[in-house]
This record gives sequence, C-alpha cells and structure tokens, in this order.
Amino acid sequence: MEKNPQSKIAPNITGLLLCAGLSGRMGTSKALMIYSGLPFVVQVIKKLFLVCEEVIVVVGHESEKVGLVVKKYLKSNEFHKVKLVLNVNYRGGMFSSLQCGLRNVSQSDWILYHFVDQPSLPVSFYNEFVEQLSEEINWVQPSHKIKLGHPILFNKKVSAIILNQDKDNSLREMSDDRRIKREIWDCKYPEILQDIDTIEQFNRLNLDS
Repeated sequence: MEKNPQSKIAPNITGLLLCAGLSGRMGTSKALMIYSGLPFVVQVIKKLFLVCEEVIVVVGHESEKVGLVVKKYLKSNEFHKVKLVLNVNYRGGMFSSLQCGLRNVSQSDWILYHFVDQPSLPVSFYNEFVEQLSEEINWVQPSHKIKLGHPILFNKKVSAIILNQDKDNSLREMSDDRRIKREIWDCKYPEILQDIDTIEQFNRLNLDS
C-alpha cells in the first residue's frame, strides 16, 4: 500500500513490553539475561524510550526480580516513565499478557508491542519503524525476506478490538478481521525475526554482538 506523503502523523506512542512468560525452555527468565552489559528487559526499555512517551512492562513469572532489575538499571527520570503491570494469569499465554498491558494504556494513539527476547534490534530500526505510520493504516508489521517479524505497531482502534477478544485468542487468529488495515514494512533488519528460546540461541546472540 502506498501512503500519501501528506498523511504522515506525529504519533503519541506507548511501548508495551511482555516480560511475564515462564521461559520454560531457557530455564531462567529471559528478561534477566544479559546482552551487551544490560539485562534484556533494560536493553529493550531504553530503545523504546527513543520513540515512546512511556513503557508498560507486563510481568508475571519472577515479577519481583524483573521489577528490581528495571529499577536498578534505569535512571530515576527513566524509571518514572515505566509502569510495571502484574498479569496474575500469565500462565495463560502471551495474549493474556497483551490484554493485561493494553488495559493499562491511557492516552496513547499507538502501541508498540514488543517481545523481551529481541534486545539486539538496532536504534535505527525504531526510528525507521515509526516513520511508517500514517492515517490510512492502523497496524504496521515489519518483514524481512518475506518473513513477518516483531515488534508490531497498532493504534487504539486495534487495541479495542484486541481487548474484546477471548483471552484464549491470538493475534494470528485476528488476521482476517477487516477492521484492521495493515501495512507490511519490508525492512533490512533480520533481528525482527529473532526468537531466543534456548541457551544455544542466547550464546549465539552474544557471539554475534
């Protein structure tokens, strides 16, 4: 879809970072693992601040540890822009945590929905990503070599649709919803396909850094 250059918007964006999962295959919380000297969760938060007014961090498994790490590594002015939200039903899966986070978004026009196991996305990605927003769409998703990746940007209309879904649903199951006007951004960043679930993948990530 081609966008009219006049339709560019200056968005008010909230970052929504999921850190609630069990990280079962990893054996330890991915949010607390270290990449380039910082825990995954802190790496992502700092990059989200480049384009987001605030960041909501949804916690569940090892929630207290994640909260302490966020407070330890962020400056006070950064920490004030972070909202830690506990999903008591985190064992129900990612969609449950997504809905939990969205219930805590206040005034933002757009949501930048981010997984915690993508700490190596470069700074330039975020600035280029938000440049894809326009009035004609309500969902932007990056792709690399024809493969869809994450994070995803969607607006408050899509947020309302997600909140009205059953908690056992998924974003994939919503792909045919005609109310969602998607833009797929073919980008140069292979990191959007990153999915760190095992120690082997984690070790490879640090070797490449």
